[in-house]
Amino acid sequence: MPAAVPSGVTARKGQVVAVTIGVDPHKGSHTAVAPGADKAMLGQARVRASAVQAERLLTWATAWPERTWAVEGAGGLGHLLAQDDHAAVLKIWAKRHRDLSRTRNQVACRLHAALCELVPGGVSKELYAAHAAQILEEAEPCGAVAQARAELAAELVADLRHVDALLRETKKKLAVAVRASGTTLTEVFGVGPAIAATAIGDVSDVSLFRGRDRFAAYNGTAPIEVSSGNRKVHRLSLRGNRRLNHAIHMAAITQIRYQHSKGRAYYDKKIAEGKTPKEALRALKRQISDAIYRHLKADATRAAGRGHSRLGVRRQRPPPVPLCQPDRAALGGPCPHPAGERPCDGRWAARHAA
Repeated sequence: MPAAVPSGVTARKGQVVAVTIGVDPHKGSHTAVAPGADKAMLGQARVRASAVQAERLLTWATAWPERTWAVEGAGGLGHLLAQDDHAAVLKIWAKRHRDLSRTRNQVACRLHAALCELVPGGVSKELYAAHAAQILEEAEPCGAVAQARAELAAELVADLRHVDALLRETKKKLAVAVRASGTTLTEVFGVGPAIAATAIGDVSDVSLFRGRDRFAAYNGTAPIEVSSGNRKVHRLSLRGNRRLNHAIHMAAITQIRYQHSKGRAYYDKKIAEGKTPKEALRALKRQISDAIYRHLKADATRAAGRGHSRLGVRRQRPPPVPLCQPDRAALGGPCPHPAGERPCDGRWAARHAA
Protein backbone atom coordinates (compact mmCIF):
# COMPACT_ATOMS: atom_id res chain seq x y z
CA MET A 1 0.00 0.00 0.00
CA PRO A 2 1.22 3.53 -0.69
CA ALA A 3 2.46 5.78 2.04
CA ALA A 4 0.09 8.31 3.48
CA VAL A 5 -0.67 11.23 1.21
CA PRO A 6 1.63 14.08 2.26
CA SER A 7 0.40 17.56 2.85
CA GLY A 8 0.58 20.07 0.01
CA VAL A 9 3.98 21.56 -0.54
CA THR A 10 4.18 25.23 -1.43
CA ALA A 11 7.04 27.68 -1.73
CA ARG A 12 4.85 30.64 -0.79
CA LYS A 13 1.21 31.00 -0.11
CA GLY A 14 -0.72 30.41 -3.32
CA GLN A 15 2.33 29.20 -5.27
CA VAL A 16 2.51 25.47 -6.01
CA VAL A 17 5.92 23.85 -6.45
CA ALA A 18 6.53 21.76 -9.56
CA VAL A 19 7.83 18.34 -8.50
CA THR A 20 9.54 15.64 -10.54
CA ILE A 21 8.54 12.23 -9.20
CA GLY A 22 10.93 9.39 -9.95
CA VAL A 23 9.58 5.84 -10.15
CA ASP A 24 11.77 2.75 -9.81
CA PRO A 25 9.67 -0.17 -11.13
CA HIS A 26 10.26 -3.79 -10.16
CA LYS A 27 8.46 -7.05 -10.82
CA GLY A 28 6.63 -7.11 -7.48
CA SER A 29 6.45 -3.45 -6.52
CA HIS A 30 7.17 0.11 -7.63
CA THR A 31 8.88 2.77 -5.52
CA ALA A 32 8.13 6.46 -6.12
CA VAL A 33 10.18 9.32 -4.68
CA ALA A 34 9.43 13.05 -4.76
CA PRO A 35 12.60 15.10 -4.12
CA GLY A 36 12.41 18.82 -3.39
CA ALA A 37 14.36 21.66 -4.96
CA ASP A 38 16.92 21.49 -2.13
CA LYS A 39 17.18 17.67 -2.57
CA ALA A 40 15.16 17.14 0.59
CA MET A 41 12.71 14.24 0.49
CA LEU A 42 9.16 15.53 0.07
CA GLY A 43 7.56 12.09 -0.01
CA GLN A 44 8.06 8.44 -0.82
CA ALA A 45 5.65 5.63 -1.66
CA ARG A 46 5.85 1.95 -2.47
CA VAL A 47 2.97 0.21 -4.24
CA ARG A 48 2.52 -3.42 -5.17
CA ALA A 49 2.50 -4.24 -8.87
CA SER A 50 -1.18 -4.79 -9.64
CA ALA A 51 -4.06 -3.61 -11.78
CA VAL A 52 -4.55 -0.55 -9.54
CA GLN A 53 -0.88 0.47 -9.34
CA ALA A 54 -1.34 3.64 -11.41
CA GLU A 55 -4.40 4.74 -9.43
CA ARG A 56 -2.55 4.28 -6.12
CA LEU A 57 0.39 6.33 -7.33
CA LEU A 58 -1.97 9.06 -8.51
CA THR A 59 -3.69 9.13 -5.13
CA TRP A 60 -0.34 9.45 -3.38
CA ALA A 61 0.78 12.25 -5.72
CA THR A 62 -2.31 14.45 -5.39
CA ALA A 63 -0.37 16.77 -3.06
CA TRP A 64 1.65 17.99 -6.06
CA PRO A 65 -0.70 19.18 -8.83
CA GLU A 66 2.25 20.39 -10.92
CA ARG A 67 4.19 17.16 -11.32
CA THR A 68 6.32 15.34 -13.86
CA TRP A 69 6.76 11.58 -13.81
CA ALA A 70 10.18 10.07 -14.61
CA VAL A 71 9.79 6.29 -14.93
CA GLU A 72 12.91 4.14 -15.15
CA GLY A 73 12.70 1.26 -17.60
CA ALA A 74 9.80 2.81 -19.53
CA GLY A 75 10.33 0.23 -22.26
CA GLY A 76 10.47 -2.69 -19.82
CA LEU A 77 9.01 -3.20 -16.35
CA GLY A 78 7.77 0.39 -16.23
CA HIS A 79 5.95 0.44 -19.55
CA LEU A 80 2.50 0.00 -17.98
CA LEU A 81 3.13 3.18 -15.98
CA ALA A 82 4.92 5.30 -18.54
CA GLN A 83 3.36 4.56 -21.90
CA ASP A 84 1.30 7.13 -23.69
CA ASP A 85 -2.09 5.65 -24.59
CA HIS A 86 -2.23 6.85 -28.22
CA ALA A 87 1.40 6.00 -28.92
CA ALA A 88 1.03 2.55 -27.35
CA VAL A 89 -2.12 1.75 -29.35
CA LEU A 90 -0.51 2.89 -32.60
CA LYS A 91 2.61 0.86 -31.87
CA ILE A 92 0.53 -2.28 -31.30
CA TRP A 93 -1.38 -1.99 -34.57
CA ALA A 94 1.70 -0.90 -36.54
CA LYS A 95 3.47 -4.07 -35.39
CA ARG A 96 0.43 -6.14 -36.32
CA HIS A 97 0.48 -4.57 -39.78
CA ARG A 98 4.18 -5.34 -40.21
CA ASP A 99 3.75 -8.93 -39.05
CA LEU A 100 0.84 -9.52 -41.42
CA SER A 101 2.75 -7.92 -44.31
CA ARG A 102 5.68 -10.27 -43.72
CA THR A 103 3.31 -13.23 -43.52
CA ARG A 104 1.68 -12.22 -46.81
CA ASN A 105 5.06 -11.99 -48.51
CA GLN A 106 5.94 -15.47 -47.26
CA VAL A 107 2.66 -16.96 -48.49
CA ALA A 108 2.96 -15.17 -51.84
CA CYS A 109 6.51 -16.49 -52.33
CA ARG A 110 5.41 -20.05 -51.56
CA LEU A 111 2.50 -19.67 -53.99
CA HIS A 112 4.89 -18.39 -56.68
CA ALA A 113 7.06 -21.46 -56.15
CA ALA A 114 4.06 -23.80 -56.32
CA LEU A 115 2.77 -22.21 -59.54
CA CYS A 116 6.21 -22.48 -61.15
CA GLU A 117 5.87 -26.26 -60.85
CA LEU A 118 2.42 -26.20 -62.47
CA VAL A 119 2.71 -23.47 -65.11
CA PRO A 120 5.77 -23.21 -67.41
CA GLY A 121 7.61 -20.00 -66.53
CA GLY A 122 5.44 -19.37 -63.49
CA VAL A 123 4.00 -15.89 -62.85
CA SER A 124 6.36 -13.02 -63.60
CA LYS A 125 4.50 -10.23 -61.76
CA GLU A 126 2.98 -9.51 -58.38
CA LEU A 127 0.58 -12.23 -57.39
CA TYR A 128 -2.95 -11.75 -56.08
CA ALA A 129 -5.34 -14.39 -54.83
CA ALA A 130 -7.88 -13.88 -57.63
CA HIS A 131 -5.22 -14.12 -60.34
CA ALA A 132 -3.71 -17.24 -58.78
CA ALA A 133 -7.14 -18.88 -58.53
CA GLN A 134 -7.76 -18.17 -62.20
CA ILE A 135 -4.42 -19.76 -63.13
CA LEU A 136 -5.28 -22.86 -61.12
CA GLU A 137 -8.66 -23.17 -62.84
CA GLU A 138 -6.99 -23.13 -66.25
CA ALA A 139 -4.26 -25.59 -65.22
CA GLU A 140 -4.75 -29.28 -66.04
CA PRO A 141 -2.56 -31.33 -63.69
CA CYS A 142 -1.73 -34.81 -64.89
CA GLY A 143 -0.74 -37.48 -62.41
CA ALA A 144 -0.72 -37.77 -58.64
CA VAL A 145 2.28 -35.45 -58.17
CA ALA A 146 0.82 -32.63 -60.25
CA GLN A 147 -2.53 -33.06 -58.52
CA ALA A 148 -0.88 -32.76 -55.11
CA ARG A 149 0.91 -29.62 -56.25
CA ALA A 150 -2.37 -28.13 -57.47
CA GLU A 151 -4.02 -28.89 -54.10
CA LEU A 152 -1.10 -27.26 -52.28
CA ALA A 153 -1.38 -24.17 -54.49
CA ALA A 154 -5.13 -24.00 -53.79
CA GLU A 155 -4.48 -24.09 -50.03
CA LEU A 156 -1.89 -21.33 -50.42
CA VAL A 157 -4.46 -19.24 -52.33
CA ALA A 158 -6.86 -19.69 -49.41
CA ASP A 159 -4.09 -18.67 -46.99
CA LEU A 160 -3.38 -15.59 -49.10
CA ARG A 161 -7.03 -14.56 -49.06
CA HIS A 162 -7.17 -15.02 -45.31
CA VAL A 163 -4.08 -12.87 -44.72
CA ASP A 164 -5.40 -10.22 -47.12
CA ALA A 165 -8.63 -10.05 -45.12
CA LEU A 166 -6.68 -9.66 -41.87
CA LEU A 167 -4.56 -6.92 -43.45
CA ARG A 168 -7.66 -5.01 -44.54
CA GLU A 169 -9.09 -5.14 -41.03
CA THR A 170 -5.79 -4.05 -39.51
CA LYS A 171 -5.54 -1.12 -41.93
CA LYS A 172 -9.01 0.01 -40.88
CA LYS A 173 -8.05 -0.14 -37.21
CA LEU A 174 -4.82 1.74 -37.95
CA ALA A 175 -6.71 4.47 -39.78
CA VAL A 176 -9.15 4.87 -36.87
CA ALA A 177 -6.32 4.97 -34.30
CA VAL A 178 -4.33 7.54 -36.32
CA ARG A 179 -7.39 9.80 -36.67
CA ALA A 180 -8.06 9.48 -32.94
CA SER A 181 -4.51 10.58 -32.14
CA GLY A 182 -5.11 13.90 -33.92
CA THR A 183 -1.74 13.80 -35.67
CA THR A 184 -0.95 15.83 -38.78
CA LEU A 185 1.69 13.37 -40.02
CA THR A 186 -0.62 12.11 -42.75
CA GLU A 187 -0.39 15.56 -44.37
CA VAL A 188 3.12 14.61 -45.50
CA PHE A 189 2.88 13.16 -49.00
CA GLY A 190 3.49 9.41 -48.91
CA VAL A 191 2.81 9.05 -45.18
CA GLY A 192 -0.27 6.91 -44.64
CA PRO A 193 -1.74 5.45 -41.45
CA ALA A 194 0.82 2.62 -41.26
CA ILE A 195 3.84 4.93 -41.55
CA ALA A 196 2.31 7.53 -39.22
CA ALA A 197 1.55 4.85 -36.62
CA THR A 198 5.11 3.53 -36.83
CA ALA A 199 6.58 7.01 -36.38
CA ILE A 200 4.35 7.98 -33.45
CA GLY A 201 4.64 4.58 -31.79
CA ASP A 202 8.43 4.45 -31.96
CA VAL A 203 9.09 8.13 -31.17
CA SER A 204 6.36 8.45 -28.51
CA ASP A 205 7.76 11.73 -27.13
CA VAL A 206 9.42 14.02 -29.67
CA SER A 207 10.63 16.39 -26.94
CA LEU A 208 13.41 13.88 -26.21
CA PHE A 209 15.12 15.13 -29.40
CA ARG A 210 16.77 18.55 -29.21
CA GLY A 211 16.43 19.18 -32.93
CA ARG A 212 15.90 17.66 -36.35
CA ASP A 213 19.56 16.58 -36.53
CA ARG A 214 19.20 14.45 -33.40
CA PHE A 215 15.98 13.00 -34.78
CA ALA A 216 17.73 12.16 -38.07
CA ALA A 217 20.53 10.46 -36.14
CA TYR A 218 17.93 8.44 -34.26
CA ASN A 219 16.19 7.20 -37.41
CA GLY A 220 19.40 6.65 -39.40
CA THR A 221 18.85 9.24 -42.14
CA ALA A 222 21.80 11.38 -41.00
CA PRO A 223 25.05 10.32 -42.73
CA ILE A 224 28.09 9.27 -40.73
CA GLU A 225 31.39 11.06 -41.22
CA VAL A 226 34.29 8.72 -42.02
CA SER A 227 36.88 11.37 -42.83
CA SER A 228 40.59 10.78 -42.74
CA GLY A 229 43.07 13.66 -42.65
CA ASN A 230 42.01 16.36 -45.08
CA ARG A 231 39.69 13.98 -46.89
CA LYS A 232 36.12 14.44 -45.68
CA VAL A 233 33.75 11.62 -46.54
CA HIS A 234 30.24 10.75 -45.36
CA ARG A 235 28.64 7.35 -45.75
CA LEU A 236 25.28 5.73 -45.18
CA SER A 237 24.35 5.25 -41.54
CA LEU A 238 23.30 1.75 -40.55
CA ARG A 239 22.58 2.86 -36.98
CA GLY A 240 19.42 4.12 -35.43
CA ASN A 241 15.88 2.81 -35.42
CA ARG A 242 15.63 0.63 -38.52
CA ARG A 243 11.85 0.31 -38.24
CA LEU A 244 11.45 4.06 -38.47
CA ASN A 245 14.10 4.23 -41.19
CA HIS A 246 12.13 1.71 -43.25
CA ALA A 247 8.94 3.73 -42.79
CA ILE A 248 10.71 6.86 -44.06
CA HIS A 249 12.14 4.83 -46.94
CA MET A 250 8.65 3.72 -48.01
CA ALA A 251 7.42 7.32 -47.89
CA ALA A 252 10.37 8.36 -50.09
CA ILE A 253 9.65 5.59 -52.62
CA THR A 254 6.01 6.71 -52.77
CA GLN A 255 7.02 10.31 -53.44
CA ILE A 256 9.40 9.28 -56.20
CA ARG A 257 6.70 7.24 -57.93
CA TYR A 258 4.43 10.27 -58.33
CA GLN A 259 5.72 12.80 -60.85
CA HIS A 260 3.68 15.68 -59.40
CA SER A 261 5.00 15.36 -55.85
CA LYS A 262 7.51 17.79 -54.35
CA GLY A 263 9.60 14.81 -53.31
CA ARG A 264 9.97 13.71 -56.94
CA ALA A 265 10.99 17.25 -57.91
CA TYR A 266 13.64 17.24 -55.15
CA TYR A 267 14.83 13.79 -56.26
CA ASP A 268 15.16 14.94 -59.90
CA LYS A 269 17.02 18.05 -58.73
CA LYS A 270 19.60 15.92 -56.91
CA ILE A 271 20.00 13.68 -59.96
CA ALA A 272 20.61 16.79 -62.11
CA GLU A 273 23.29 17.88 -59.61
CA GLY A 274 25.21 14.70 -60.34
CA LYS A 275 24.03 12.53 -57.46
CA THR A 276 23.49 8.83 -58.01
CA PRO A 277 19.93 7.51 -57.61
CA LYS A 278 20.77 6.04 -54.20
CA GLU A 279 22.39 9.28 -53.03
CA ALA A 280 19.36 11.25 -54.21
CA LEU A 281 17.08 8.82 -52.37
CA ARG A 282 19.08 9.27 -49.15
CA ALA A 283 18.84 13.05 -49.48
CA LEU A 284 15.08 12.77 -49.96
CA LYS A 285 14.77 10.53 -46.90
CA ARG A 286 16.49 13.21 -44.82
CA GLN A 287 13.98 15.79 -46.09
CA ILE A 288 11.11 13.49 -45.11
CA SER A 289 12.70 12.95 -41.69
CA ASP A 290 12.79 16.72 -41.15
CA ALA A 291 9.14 17.00 -42.25
CA ILE A 292 8.07 14.25 -39.85
CA TYR A 293 9.96 15.97 -37.03
CA ARG A 294 8.24 19.28 -37.75
CA HIS A 295 4.80 17.68 -37.69
CA LEU A 296 5.55 15.74 -34.51
CA LYS A 297 6.71 18.94 -32.82
CA ALA A 298 3.60 20.78 -34.02
CA ASP A 299 1.39 17.96 -32.75
CA ALA A 300 3.15 18.00 -29.38
CA THR A 301 2.77 21.77 -29.06
CA ARG A 302 -0.91 21.56 -29.92
CA ALA A 303 -1.48 18.74 -27.43
CA ALA A 304 0.61 20.30 -24.64
CA GLY A 305 -2.48 21.43 -22.79
CA ARG A 306 -4.18 18.05 -22.91
CA GLY A 307 -1.30 15.54 -23.16
CA HIS A 308 -1.53 12.73 -20.62
CA SER A 309 0.70 9.82 -19.77
CA ARG A 310 -0.47 6.47 -18.48
CA LEU A 311 -0.47 8.02 -15.00
CA GLY A 312 -2.87 10.70 -16.21
CA VAL A 313 -0.66 13.69 -15.39
CA ARG A 314 0.18 16.68 -17.48
CA ARG A 315 3.55 16.28 -19.13
CA GLN A 316 6.07 18.92 -18.15
CA ARG A 317 9.70 18.58 -19.12
CA PRO A 318 12.58 19.50 -16.81
CA PRO A 319 15.55 21.32 -18.36
CA PRO A 320 17.47 19.12 -20.84
CA VAL A 321 20.10 16.92 -19.23
CA PRO A 322 23.56 17.23 -20.87
CA LEU A 323 24.62 14.11 -22.72
CA CYS A 324 27.54 12.14 -21.37
CA GLN A 325 30.10 9.87 -22.97
CA PRO A 326 27.90 6.82 -23.70
CA ASP A 327 25.49 8.97 -25.72
CA ARG A 328 28.10 10.54 -27.99
CA ALA A 329 28.12 7.75 -30.55
CA ALA A 330 24.35 7.29 -30.52
CA LEU A 331 23.21 10.89 -30.67
CA GLY A 332 26.21 12.73 -32.02
CA GLY A 333 26.72 15.28 -29.26
CA PRO A 334 30.02 15.96 -27.48
CA CYS A 335 30.06 15.33 -23.73
CA PRO A 336 30.31 18.65 -21.86
CA HIS A 337 32.13 17.07 -18.93
CA PRO A 338 35.75 15.91 -18.60
CA ALA A 339 36.47 12.23 -19.15
CA GLY A 340 35.69 10.12 -16.11
CA GLU A 341 33.20 12.59 -14.62
CA ARG A 342 29.55 11.60 -14.89
CA PRO A 343 27.44 14.22 -13.06
CA CYS A 344 24.49 13.43 -15.31
CA ASP A 345 23.10 10.40 -17.03
CA GLY A 346 21.84 11.55 -20.40
CA ARG A 347 21.03 8.05 -21.58
CA TRP A 348 18.66 7.44 -18.64
CA ALA A 349 16.99 10.82 -19.11
CA ALA A 350 16.58 10.34 -22.87
CA ARG A 351 15.09 6.88 -22.65
CA HIS A 352 13.12 6.78 -19.40
CA ALA A 353 11.77 10.25 -18.68
CA ALA A 354 8.00 10.21 -18.94
